[in-house]
Amino acid sequence: MERRKRAVAIAAAGAVAVLVAASLVRCSAARSASATDGGTSGATATQAAATDAAGSDAGGSADETGEAGSCASALESREWMGADDASERLTASGGRIVETDGTNTYTSSYRVTEDSAGSCELSITRADGTVVQATATITGDGDDARLHCEQLRVAFDWVPAPTDGEVRVTGVDDEYLSLVGGDETALDAAVRLWVSMHVPGASEAAFDGEVFLDTNEDRVTATFTCDDPGRTVVSVEWSGGAFSVTG
Repeated sequence: MERRKRAVAIAAAGAVAVLVAASLVRCSAARSASATDGGTSGATATQAAATDAAGSDAGGSADETGEAGSCASALESREWMGADDASERLTASGGRIVETDGTNTYTSSYRVTEDSAGSCELSITRADGTVVQATATITGDGDDARLHCEQLRVAFDWVPAPTDGEVRVTGVDDEYLSLVGGDETALDAAVRLWVSMHVPGASEAAFDGEVFLDTNEDRVTATFTCDDPGRTVVSVEWSGGAFSVTG
């Protein structure tokens, strides 16, 4: 009887040991699986982050590549002079090309049909209605830029013309100032800024002496003529206590 009790006790202890061992195995397996899943998830997250970062870098490069220079913008941004004769001048802006050889002036309209960093295609309509397809190329930067176009009238090769300094606003009289609040400083600043940005060949904008008064809208409009080869006319409107300039 005693031996049977001992045998039962031993068997029970063995069962408990087996149960504990099985539990340990299950816990160990669970921990291993969790660690594996965590490692995989971490690796996946790290890889995804790296991929996103690479994509962002690629996107940034693409954007930078998309901001390539424009030949048409370079052409329109300044006044040009003949590479062999400083009296030859060229400006292109607002759809109009003006060339002068110092004596004769030729005005044509144009539109840009193709544009890239180093060259642009222009459709030029001359004063007599003749339409020519022109290719303009610009090499170099800044004062070292060189413009070449064999369809121009005065010259084929051009270099940047030296800047003459700040645009002057002249001819403004007291009668006109009395209609626009008397603020000559604001008038000068508005006209000088617009002309310097849109009429590269101009150093002066002169008041024409004529004013249009719209009493219904409380608006005053006057015109100024620039001294660029094309004699660009600028319209200056005063309304609501502020000036706006258009060409």
